[in-house]
Amino acid sequence: MLKLSNDDRKALREAIQSAYPDRASLEIFVDDELNQNLAVVAGDGKHDKVIFDLIKWAIAKGYIDDLILALAADTENRPDIQQFCRQVLRQRLVLNPPDGVTRELSLDLDPSAWDIDIRSEELEGFLPQQFTFEADVGKLQEGLGLANAVCKITFSDRPARESGTGVLIAPDLVLTNFHVLSREVGADLNALAQTAQFEFGYVSTPFGEPRRTQQLTVAGQTPVVAASPIAQLDYALIRLSPGTNFAVKPVPLNATAQLKPRSPLNILQHPEGEALKVSLSNNGVVKTNEPKGLVLYVNPTKQGASGSPCFDDDWHLVALHHKALQTSFGSVREGILMSAIYPQIASFL
Repeated sequence: MLKLSNDDRKALREAIQSAYPDRASLEIFVDDELNQNLAVVAGDGKHDKVIFDLIKWAIAKGYIDDLILALAADTENRPDIQQFCRQVLRQRLVLNPPDGVTRELSLDLDPSAWDIDIRSEELEGFLPQQFTFEADVGKLQEGLGLANAVCKITFSDRPARESGTGVLIAPDLVLTNFHVLSREVGADLNALAQTAQFEFGYVSTPFGEPRRTQQLTVAGQTPVVAASPIAQLDYALIRLSPGTNFAVKPVPLNATAQLKPRSPLNILQHPEGEALKVSLSNNGVVKTNEPKGLVLYVNPTKQGASGSPCFDDDWHLVALHHKALQTSFGSVREGILMSAIYPQIASFL
C-alpha cells in the first residue's frame, strides 16, 4: 500500500478539491470508481473536511492506491493532476527494485519485433501486493513441491554467471530458452548441449547441511529434439540421460491457459546461478499477446532466470520466462506462452 508523506496528502486533497469542487461530483466519483458511499466513509460535513476524511479512510482501509489510480484514470484531461498522480506512483511502485533484481543479459532484439504495446498507465496499475496472510499455505506447498523439477543449467566452457534455468516437462525432457544454449541463429545446439550440465535439487539447506543434487547430462549426439529461434518462440527441448536413480516428476502443463491482466503468476528460477528462488505475485500478469505467444508480467527476475517456468495459481506451467524489457515507466518481464510452444512439442511428450 502507498505511504504518503504530509506533502503528498496535502497535494492529494488539493487535486481532489480541484477535480470535484462540489459534493455531488465527488459522490459520483467515489460511487463509480471505489464502489463506496461517500456519506458512509467520509460523513456530511463541509466539502474540504469530507475530502480530508475520505483520504483518511482510504489510508486506514488500504484503499489509498485505488483512490489515486481512480483519480488518475478519471482526470485524463487534467495535466496538473496527472503529474501529481504519476509522481506519487512512480515513487512507490517496485518495478525496478534497488538491488538490481531485473538485471538480465540483452538479447539485442527490437521490442517492436514482438509487437510489444505497453503503456505506462498499464504498469501504473500494478501495485504488487506482498504475500503475507494472502498466501494460501496449501497452494505454496503444492508449488514448492515442484521445485525438484527445476534445474540449473551450466556449461563447462562458460563462466558460472552465464547459467540458465530449465524445467522437466517429461521424464527425460527439459524445456529452456534457445538463448540459454546460444544467442546466435544457426548455432549447433546439439553440440552446445553436450557441454551443458543440468543440476536438479540445487536449493538452500538448513543449518549448512550439504546439498543433495542430481547432475544430469544429455542423451546421445542429438539431444535437442525441438527448438525455436530467439526471434520466434525462443525455446529448446532437450533430452536428458536420467539413469535409474532419477525419480523426479515432471511439472503439470496448461497449454490452454487464458491469462488475464492482474491474474497470479509464480516463477521458480535460479537467478545468477544461485539456489532456487520463487517469485510470487497474486496480480503479476500485465497483458498477453496470444497471436505472438507472449505474456508480460511484473514478477522480479535476474540474469540466470532465462528458461524459468512460469506457473498459474494452480501451479500449472503456463509460460517460459524469456527476458526483461525496459519501458519509459519501468521494467516488465516477458514470457513465452505454453499455448504457443505446446503444439510444436506435443508429439515428444
